Amino acid sequence: MRTRNKNFAEFFAGVGLVREGLRRHEWNCVWANDISEHKRETYIKNYSSDHFYLDDIWDITKKPVIIPNDIFLYTASFPCTDLSVAGNRKGLAGAESGTLNAFLQIVNEKKKINSQPKVILLENVKGFLTSKKGKDVAYTVEALNKSGYIVDIVELDASSFTPQSRQRVFLIAVETSLAMSCMHIKNKDTMLDSWWSKYESTPKIRSSKLKKIIELNNHLDWGLLDIPQPKDIISHLNEIIEIDIPQKSQLWWNDLRKSHLFSQMSNAHKEILKLMIEKSKYSYGTVYRRMRKGKSMAELRTDGKAGCLRTPRGGSSKQILIRAGHGKWDVRLLTPREYARLQGVRDDFTLPDNANKGYFAMGDAVCVPVIEFISKYILIPLHEKSYEQNSLLH
Repeated sequence: MRTRNKNFAEFFAGVGLVREGLRRHEWNCVWANDISEHKRETYIKNYSSDHFYLDDIWDITKKPVIIPNDIFLYTASFPCTDLSVAGNRKGLAGAESGTLNAFLQIVNEKKKINSQPKVILLENVKGFLTSKKGKDVAYTVEALNKSGYIVDIVELDASSFTPQSRQRVFLIAVETSLAMSCMHIKNKDTMLDSWWSKYESTPKIRSSKLKKIIELNNHLDWGLLDIPQPKDIISHLNEIIEIDIPQKSQLWWNDLRKSHLFSQMSNAHKEILKLMIEKSKYSYGTVYRRMRKGKSMAELRTDGKAGCLRTPRGGSSKQILIRAGHGKWDVRLLTPREYARLQGVRDDFTLPDNANKGYFAMGDAVCVPVIEFISKYILIPLHEKSYEQNSLLH
């Protein structure tokens, strides 16, 4: 019999930001896995090592017995490398994003011994929806259907919670016995019914792009959970800046680097920067370097939001901060702690000592308040309903 313990297992755990988002509602992580030793080091500094299993997930498929059986929730923020529009777009056939197949295999093995989780939460980039023209999402939903789950998919942007634009796709798979009591199940026999009006009542979290995938795969088991559209919290880039970095710090760029950055800006962005410089107080903006028509351009953003954080695999992937006002301007990279704040991470969360490792740790992680939102409005209600059902059975 399942208890009130909100046990979960965290696959592709990274430094533990899914766990960080679930801790507010007292979820209990009983098993975690990642292949990165560097990320494991940060994870255990903030939590513990007794339940962290460092290994390739494909190797874990050969020994699923190491994963405890009485677990309500599996979470998996699987690699986005082959799904991102900035990546190679190999999709789930790619070596990294394809590790989702290993996870699905583990779920299936657990089902064989009647020990699969009641709920599964998958997370990835928006490119997941367009990968192989939607076929990768359909493949994933079908695989979960075969393992006994009904699936809902929502799209959430970190900008509703923190000053960072970070659109992500969350797939929630609910075991059929539980889903029948708390999901709106789509009728496979008709393409147009009241289910669609329920779907369209939350356009902010369920897009027309996703609707197209569902229409093309009407044979699959789709369901809708009752989720409110998030109310945008007014947050600003200024709030996450480390303002006590001294002017003499080597973090600030010299005039040569500043001049080169300025030369990469469009005329329109140069004018915006000049207006910032003329103000009687400091204001902040962020810059990404992007290739436009074969030329590296520095694109300035001044709407109080940072662009989507990335891992620092190239010079263009690191986000640049501009501080301007009082007749001057200064430039540096955002710090790992500022990255963490943009991910909604508390300041006493221990980051790696090495800055580059810090960028990696935060750049491919989840936004903590987004996970808190999912926990409050999706996972907690599902857990309570499951406990209620089990109480009636026993």
